[in-house]
Amino acid sequence: MILEALEWLATPCPRPLRDMGYLSELIAIGARHRRCRAAWADHLSRSRQAILDAAAQAPNRRKAIVLGSGRLLDVPLAALAAQFESVTLVDAVHPLAARWQARRQANVTLVTRDVTGIIDALHRWRPGEPLPVPRSLDMIHAPDVDLVVSLNLLSQLGVLPSEWIEKRAGPAGHASAEALSAALTRTHLDDLARCAGRVCLIGDVEWWRASADGTVAERSSSIDGIEAPTALAEWIWPMAPAPEADPLLSEFRRVIVARDPGKSAQAG
Repeated sequence: MILEALEWLATPCPRPLRDMGYLSELIAIGARHRRCRAAWADHLSRSRQAILDAAAQAPNRRKAIVLGSGRLLDVPLAALAAQFESVTLVDAVHPLAARWQARRQANVTLVTRDVTGIIDALHRWRPGEPLPVPRSLDMIHAPDVDLVVSLNLLSQLGVLPSEWIEKRAGPAGHASAEALSAALTRTHLDDLARCAGRVCLIGDVEWWRASADGTVAERSSSIDGIEAPTALAEWIWPMAPAPEADPLLSEFRRVIVARDPGKSAQAG
């Protein structure tokens, strides 16, 4: 708890992001990783390898952008920095550990950016007002971007915005929260489909909770019921082994890797 409290105080984070839980979530991920390090190891290793595989197929080696870089647990940063002229790490909040790692690479830049484009407006939103509209992230469409990685981000885009809406509007805001979450997911997929360079999407698309004997207690899409892109590879991530979040049930995520998601469909 002391470590988490110090990180809360020391991490640069704008007021809207603190209020909406982005810093708390970032700190919670770090704490859960420390508790579940062994259970997460395969997922993190596979994520790093998927990024390296995509990098090897990038058309050029100018700029790589990682969206959702977070704590860099699943980012092979040194390898990317060695392969590309520049690497840009994009997230709403960059933890201190990520800042320290980035400083060790002369060609790595941290960009603090809300990928959804709605956080500031949603923070000011009041029930009865129109909800903000998700925006495209222009930086990933620059002509010198040869690799874009969406890293364990897809299922998370709508989580905190939805919670904020329901916190403000109560049960009456549930339908609007669900609609906005789905819109954020679709906008991100559409955005990735329009990238000129290589795209590597890594993200969970389904979750479930199960007992030790494998009995599933609950199961659902983690991307708002939207059809997932065609998977190049997939694996199961034991995100919260019992008793991490529940004394009897473990939570699992089905993670996919999609290469250039949506481009074939868009071309057709």
